[in-house]
Amino acid sequence: MAHHSRIYAKTPDGGVQLASNADRWYVYEDYVHLTPHHTEGQLLKFDAELKPFVDNANRCALVITDMQNDFCSPGGWTDASGLDYKGCREAIPGIQRAIEAARGFGMWVVWVYWHNRRDLRNLGAPTLYSFKHDPHQRGIGEDLENGPVLLEDSWGAAFVDELAPLEEEEDIHIEKVRMSGFYGTHLDQVLRTQGINTLFFTGVNTDQCVTTTMEDAYFHDYNAILLEDATSTSSPGYCKDAVVFNAKNCWGFSTTTEKFAAAEPFEG
Repeated sequence: MAHHSRIYAKTPDGGVQLASNADRWYVYEDYVHLTPHHTEGQLLKFDAELKPFVDNANRCALVITDMQNDFCSPGGWTDASGLDYKGCREAIPGIQRAIEAARGFGMWVVWVYWHNRRDLRNLGAPTLYSFKHDPHQRGIGEDLENGPVLLEDSWGAAFVDELAPLEEEEDIHIEKVRMSGFYGTHLDQVLRTQGINTLFFTGVNTDQCVTTTMEDAYFHDYNAILLEDATSTSSPGYCKDAVVFNAKNCWGFSTTTEKFAAAEPFEG
């Protein structure tokens, strides 16, 4: 059997191989190499927990989740529901930093966001109930002062003012109708056709749409990294704490925008 096909094979330089062929990682005492099979281009070493990791910037993308008025702006759905929309806004400065760093590294930027049909026939009762627990609560598609909640082309579904100018024509845009950015969308196909294997996650809510998209990325064998200070939530603090714990202990890695921007060239 070829060396690169042997799971848990010893690497020539003292590491251990996880998986095989094009999916393999090399795990060392002090870092993890996510792309030992794809070293042309710009290799970067990122400081993270539980360990630093090395990857090729050409294979990476920044994912921005649900930075929309209905979640993050005064007068939006979160605000009208009596939840902490200001808590959601805490992600904005981190996302601004992350976008600048990602573009500097030549990474893709992926915008993932709710865009529901006006007839709401894309939504089943379980999803609708997640956001309307009693008859008086405003649910998806119902009218607020600034228009309907999270419908395509509505004010509530538009990106917040601080981030909208940072979009670029060549960015990837993924409309979704569930919490996960993978369910019922073209996200997986677009990422694979563009050769993207590693995703840095940002946005809101950390414990809902961010975490479900990150988990699905992990289930699809993408390399998943949470940028802690570029995500936020209107939920209690322990909800985000649980996501950070699982990000670095189960689904991949966790780091900050400062460490993300400070990634250094790697020569190994």
